[in-house]
Amino acid sequence: MRSVEDMGWRGTKDRELLALANVYPFDVFITADKNLPYQQNLQNLGLRVVVLNVSSTRPDHLLPLTTQIITLLLSLAPASITLIDDTGGITPCNLIRN
Repeated sequence: MRSVEDMGWRGTKDRELLALANVYPFDVFITADKNLPYQQNLQNLGLRVVVLNVSSTRPDHLLPLTTQIITLLLSLAPASITLIDDTGGITPCNLIRN
């Protein structure tokens, strides 16, 4: 697991960040940017994207979700977008772009 900071990608715009993560390659891209699936075309990437649809990204708030996140990671299809909320609820995000 690596963060944007670890990779030296801090300040990189979303489109370039996703391209870098796809080429690196990472298996899963986890973000708290709830708008990312709507602002970026993710269909052409092989990345599995998990959006933390949560009220806080503080570690003490996210820690209880780690079990659901780990279980989720094992079942994601390539090029999928999935939302996980504060309660651990999982919702596939099916965006079709023309």
